[in-house]
Amino acid sequence: MEKNKIKSFFTSLLPLNFLFKILVFSSTNRTRSSFTSSVTSLLLELYTEKYKYERVVLEDVLEYYKLLGVVDVTIGTSNGEFYYVISEPLITQSDIYTVLQSLQRRLKNIEEDDLKIIEAERALSTSEYNYYKIHSGFGPLLPFIVDEKIEDISLSRVNGRVYVVHRDFSWYGWIKSNVIIDPGFVDRLAMAITRRARKHLSVTQPLAEGSIKGSIRVSVVYGDTISAHGTSIVVRKKPSEIWTITRLINEGVIPTELASYLWLILEKRGWVIIAGPVGAGKTTLLQAVLTLIPPNKKVVIIEDVPELTATSDLWDVLAERVEVFQQVSPIDSYTLLKFALRRRPDYVVIGEVRGVEARLLVQASRLGHGVLNTIHADSVESVIQRLTAPPISIPRNLLNNIWVIVLMSIHGNKRRVVKVSEVSSEGSLIDIYDAGKLEYFSVDHVLSRSERLRQHYDSESLSRELVERALYLQRLVSRGVFQQYDLALKITEYYSTRLHSTIRVEGV
Repeated sequence: MEKNKIKSFFTSLLPLNFLFKILVFSSTNRTRSSFTSSVTSLLLELYTEKYKYERVVLEDVLEYYKLLGVVDVTIGTSNGEFYYVISEPLITQSDIYTVLQSLQRRLKNIEEDDLKIIEAERALSTSEYNYYKIHSGFGPLLPFIVDEKIEDISLSRVNGRVYVVHRDFSWYGWIKSNVIIDPGFVDRLAMAITRRARKHLSVTQPLAEGSIKGSIRVSVVYGDTISAHGTSIVVRKKPSEIWTITRLINEGVIPTELASYLWLILEKRGWVIIAGPVGAGKTTLLQAVLTLIPPNKKVVIIEDVPELTATSDLWDVLAERVEVFQQVSPIDSYTLLKFALRRRPDYVVIGEVRGVEARLLVQASRLGHGVLNTIHADSVESVIQRLTAPPISIPRNLLNNIWVIVLMSIHGNKRRVVKVSEVSSEGSLIDIYDAGKLEYFSVDHVLSRSERLRQHYDSESLSRELVERALYLQRLVSRGVFQQYDLALKITEYYSTRLHSTIRVEGV
């Protein structure tokens, strides 16, 4: 009877710690012993028979490092293909028994946040690592989850191989790993991960999206009702450290002078659209540009699934709610944006524009709010086409509310800003920056081409503002001010110094 209950549990994939609590609080030693024996055999089957490590002979090793002190990661090439090869401690019956004993002791005392403990980056013992591997619900995906250099993870039931996008080799695209997971285990992982994201997944509800602890975004397809390939899992990980504008300058993603230009546009509360194809770094640049906003300004961020990080207590981060059960009403970006505009924001940020919510951004810009958003497009011209075509359908005579379109792309083997265009008062495009045509970008390019900033500054003042900010940013880069907290202090200090200087001048 008890064994059948356990098998039913694994079929329905209730969270592991739910079952472990049954183990801990079982009324008799006999019941506890029976549960322990059954769970041990089932876990042993999952973790020794239901996934494997393909043997890959690497011809060239490009990178090597360790995770948590127990997992070896090697990235290299074999037969012209890139591989992400992991080697980790194997789980034995003795390990599983030790894990279960450890779980019983820990659950009696405290509920633990696995991710928080793992992200502490301390070295783990083999038994500790196996404990988190089992208890977290990520199972064989755990090494990929804890590797901070991995941005995206993909797993499909059709072949069971785990693929990753690695930060150091993002230009390559999806890299094969040597981990191959049994189809049945893929289904179990899909259920476990979805439940950890507090979302519903079933044959009748085969799609699920959500986030785990705000740092892991999951997208899951379950079964073959809508996919011929069956269950698949895609995980997108938020960087552990916020991307700041100084960090992007240091890594060559954006020229200092161009960052200075965007800073001024931001200060004047213009509408900035960041465009690019999938994986080009749109959200990364958006997060970095937001670090230029002074902490005393109110920002409202709206996303379908949270990816951006608030850097001030004044910021509101709102997320869509998708209807799963009839008694819960959905809340979309359009509804959230209407709500946000009544909260007196200095800046309104939409993680990604897809539909009619873009029309409200026109209203927000006309009302004097700063507006920032991303959009999928492979050129500046295609941004205009998307905005004017259904379902967005912004009239062309209102496009002049947009100030700047920034295009991100993968150039060579790096993500970088490749083009910046202003939308003139007549709605035409004015190129401010084109990486393919300019060997060197300078303040003079902005002075001669920026219609938006010339509306707010005379030539002398504009030149002074651009040069002063560019020098300030470059000074921060040279001093290694890359952390968000440190940069926020420096941005506050910058505005404070300017304010005091203005007060002194006016008082003379």
